[in-house]
This record gives sequence, structure tokens and C-alpha cells, in this order.
Amino acid sequence: MNSLRIGGIASGFDTNQIVKDLMRIEKMKIDKFYQQRQLTEWRKTQYREVINSIRSFKDTFFDVLRPETNLLSPTSLKKMQASSNNSEIVTAAANANANVGDIDFKVIQSASAARVEAAGFSAGLESSETITEPITVMEGKNIIKATLNNTTVEITLSAGEYETLEDLTTEIQEQLNTAFGEDRVSVTDNQGRLKFTATYGSDTFSLASDTYHAEEDIDSEDILAQLNIKSGANNQKITLTDTMEKISDRLAGGSFEFDEEGRSSFLINGQEITFNKTDTFQKVINRINDSKAGVQASYSSYSDTFTLVSRTTGNSHITTDNGGNFFSAFGIESVEGKIGEAGRNAIFEINGTLDTHVNNTFTIEGVTYTINKEINPGDEPETAKISVSLDTEATFQVIEKFVNDYNTLIDEINGKLKEESFRDFQPLTDEQKEAMSDKEIEIWEEKAQSGLLRRDSTLTNMLFSMRQALYDTVGDLHLTEMGIQTSSNYQDNGKLVLKDGGSALRMAIENNPDRVMDVFSRRSDISYSPNMTQENRSQRYSESGLAHRLSDIINDNIRTIRDNSGRKGFLLEKAGIEGDTTQFNNFLDRNITNIDKRIIRMEEILFKREEQYYRQFMAMEKALQQLYSQGDWLMMQLDQGR
Repeated sequence: MNSLRIGGIASGFDTNQIVKDLMRIEKMKIDKFYQQRQLTEWRKTQYREVINSIRSFKDTFFDVLRPETNLLSPTSLKKMQASSNNSEIVTAAANANANVGDIDFKVIQSASAARVEAAGFSAGLESSETITEPITVMEGKNIIKATLNNTTVEITLSAGEYETLEDLTTEIQEQLNTAFGEDRVSVTDNQGRLKFTATYGSDTFSLASDTYHAEEDIDSEDILAQLNIKSGANNQKITLTDTMEKISDRLAGGSFEFDEEGRSSFLINGQEITFNKTDTFQKVINRINDSKAGVQASYSSYSDTFTLVSRTTGNSHITTDNGGNFFSAFGIESVEGKIGEAGRNAIFEINGTLDTHVNNTFTIEGVTYTINKEINPGDEPETAKISVSLDTEATFQVIEKFVNDYNTLIDEINGKLKEESFRDFQPLTDEQKEAMSDKEIEIWEEKAQSGLLRRDSTLTNMLFSMRQALYDTVGDLHLTEMGIQTSSNYQDNGKLVLKDGGSALRMAIENNPDRVMDVFSRRSDISYSPNMTQENRSQRYSESGLAHRLSDIINDNIRTIRDNSGRKGFLLEKAGIEGDTTQFNNFLDRNITNIDKRIIRMEEILFKREEQYYRQFMAMEKALQQLYSQGDWLMMQLDQGR
């Protein structure tokens, strides 16, 4: 509780300053706790920096998600390469299981996906019914307004009777050619129906007649009425934004079958697709694509083409029940539930041996082939020669990176273990910082943080175990036989060195890549577990390659999995790491919590001590005040007696 303190009235002392000076000595005790707390925080931060470096090293070389550098897997150290002399036909890639040599590859047939395609299915501009009787063209009823894009012309047909539809077709075609140029709009007899087709897909074409009246009062003598074509009819195609109801009215193969609630459905590869009259064509396509039917649907308004393609290749069809007349309305016929063209398997020969696969990419004996050219049944087979060889440089680069990163890691850890400690440089108090410049504070705190991990037993034991793991043989193999040795300079603290600038390692890879792979990636039948018995641990160590040994040592120190006693890795138990439960539950944080409790208790004691000082000075002031009052009274009495 804060209170108004006015002292020194009787004594003339600066009570506040005196108490402050007295408390400065008392606060030196609590300052030591704050310094101890800061040192623990710094130590925790430095531990976590080391842990992060170890984790980064582990993630690079002992993680299945990094297959290119994962030394636990033999494939990272036996790099094979494959090349094709005819990459337009086939390309190849090789893994560690591939054999060195040349492969004769012949493509007889490429794989393809099942496909359904409906083109030109919109009814377009065509007679709505078959023309069965001769057509009589009447004067005044024989003018057709034809519009191509934005150009409108009048076509006047010769009056008289046309015995056949062909005669009328010929005359209309001649006049359209005269009006718009040849080959712009074609007129054909489509099984008794007159059909108008624009040559270019983007052209719009329409027909109209001034003598064609409303539908309930059609002039039967009007030329368009006799052709069973409505005035204003056009060749406009359907669009993705059209509703299914609108599309249904424009399909040459008939209309969709909607139920009383305006819904329709159909099956694709056993998956039911349901849509409403009000759904857009795009929405139905999206519904197909998002289903488990395994097909990709699309529509091109430019070419008026609706397409379904299976997402996988291989010898199979797209199947349907054609529910709701969906596919037949698009002009797609179903045969025993199958529609469109069947997919097919790839057929090929490898060194004269015939084989087949559902995809154009497949792996055989460690070589992954990709057929790049479409070769249909009956086409002339295409050949290529695949050459498989050892990629010495790629393997060398992985090991070289391991050596460099390992040296960087132990350099960092050894730097902490040997860092000089300056015990006279303790963390600064706020009062001390106020008397110093920023540069002076920086220099001071740099020394104060130095040597906090000096000779740390956990880090020392980990480094010793890692060096021992690299020094011990793997079976009868030693790292030195791979062209890698420990530095002869004791100040390097066990750094690895590539003999002869790396040429010895390259030679070892070229001469026997399996030996190099084995010394690093040999695997024990005993899996790593934090609860292994000492016997199993020793057996796993002796049966494992260097990568598995190092991975086990690192796991022992930074694993996030608890053992049977509930403990995680040694370093995590000591300092924790962000993103794990040890972030706040570790040895150093528990120490910080204990220090905080002692600080709180000490602050309570100091507050009471300060209050005590003020009470003592107030008592002194009161006594002096009484003394002065008594003195004044005596002086008054003496003055009166004179």
C-alpha cells in the first residue's frame, strides 16, 4: 500500500533519501535473484539454439520426407541416372534398384483414358419437324431475312412449287452464297429437315420473316412456316450459364426427363449425379468433376463439344445408366451401359520381352519409364535405347554435404562447450543500465552470456557418442575406406575430412557403390525405441550403419516421444523446445519458476523492511517534536518567572 510520507519536519533529515540508501543495500539480495533468473533464461535460449541446429541436421539427413538426402535409406547413396536417345518417344529415370546397362525399349501402343465426346449436339437452326409434302412458295410470302453476325439481307425465293427438298435447298444455298460469300453458311437436307450451319463456330446466323405471325395464328403459306422454322430462329449454341431447362429445349437428341419436382439424375461409373431444372450447365459439370466418378467433364461453347475423360488410363469404359435421358439427349449412345471410346493399356517390349501397363508411366526393375508419344493400335511401333549408369557425382555431393553439415554442427556445439566464461560480468540491473550507453550495455551483456554452456555434460556426452559412432566399424567396414577420416588436428575436435580433396571418396563410389551405401545405411532388424534394453541397444548399434547410429544418438537427446518413465530427449528435458509440451515444462523453466517465487517472497520482505524504516523514522520525528515542545514550554515558564 502506498502512503503519503512526509519526514524530516522535526529533525531536518531527508528521510526518503536515507530510507532509499538503506534499501539499496537490502535490494542487492533481490538483484542477485534477478541476475540468476536472467542467466537461466540466457542458458535456456542457447540450449534451444543448439537443439534447433541438431533438429535441422536430423531433418536433412535422417528424415523420410527428404529422400534425396535421407541417409537412413540406401536410395539416397546409390544415385542412378537414366537417359533416352529418343526422349520424344520415352524418357526414363532410375533409382537405387536399377542395374547399370543399356535397355532396348519398344512402344507398341501407348495407354489412353476412356473418352466420351459429343460435338454439335445443339439443335441449332433446323426444321423442327420433317418436311413431308411438296413446298409451294407464294408471292409475298417468299421473303426470308437472313442475318449473319450483324449483316442482314433479304432472300427472295422463286414463286412456285418445289417437288423435292433438294431443289429448294439448292436455291437457298445459291442466294446465301451471293449474299454472304461462298462457304459461309451451308444448307443441307438432314433426313427431311432443312438445316442451316455457319462455317465458322463463332458466327451467329438467324432467319426471320415479316409474314410469320404469332404461334397461335401462323400463316401456313409463309415460307418459314412451310419449312417448320420459327421466325427469329438462330444457330446460337448452349452456354455454361444456361439452365438445364433451357439446354433441354435446345438439344438435338431430345429433352431431359425431369420429375414433378424438376429434378433429374444419371449414373457415371456407378456414381449418381442429380441436378435441378434451375441448375446451370457449369454447376452440373462441377458436380460431375467433384464426384467420385473418376472423370473430368468439360464443355467448349466454341466448338459446341461436351467431353468426358477418365482420370486414369487403362483398358476400361465410362459407364452409365443414362438416367433422365441425359446422355442420349447429347447424342451419346450407350451400349450395354458403356459410352464413348474405351481406354487402353500401354503395350511395350523391354529387351524383347512383351509387357503391358495401365499407365504410360511405370517402374520396372528400378527404372521408371514414361511413354511420351501417342501411339494407337495399328501404328508403327517406336523404339528407343535407355542407358542406365551410376551417378557418382550426385552420391558424392550427398556425402560431401553430410560431412560439411556435420562439421558445422560440432563446430557450433564445441564453440559453446569451450566458450570463455566471465564470472565478473553478471546481468545488469535496470539501475546499472541507466548509467551506461547502449554500446557499453551490448559489450557487457555479450560477456555476461559467454560460457553459459561451458563444459556442459549433456552436450559433451552427445558429441562423444557421435564421434565414437563414426569411428567404430560397420561390420568389417570403416569410414576411412570410403575416403573419409577424422582430422589429425586436435583443435578440430573430431571434424571429418575428405581424403585427397574428395577423390578417394569418388573412387570408392565408382568402384563399389554398395559398400559406401552399406557403411552409412545398413539397417538392424531391431527398431529404435526409447525403451530398448541395454542388450537390444548394443545389438542394434553393432548391426546398424553410421546414419542409424547417429540418428539414434540424436533421438536420445531431442526426441519428443516419451519413454516408459515419461521422459523425452535429454536436451528437451533440460531446456525444452517451442511447439512441444517441453516448451514450458523443462528443468530450466522449473528453475525460473522457483526463482520467481523467491523473488516474490523477497519483495514482500523488502516492502515490510521499508515500512519498518519509515515507522522508525516517524517515531523519531514524533519524539523530537515532543522534546522540542517541552523545551518551548520550559522556556516560556522561565520567561514568566523573571
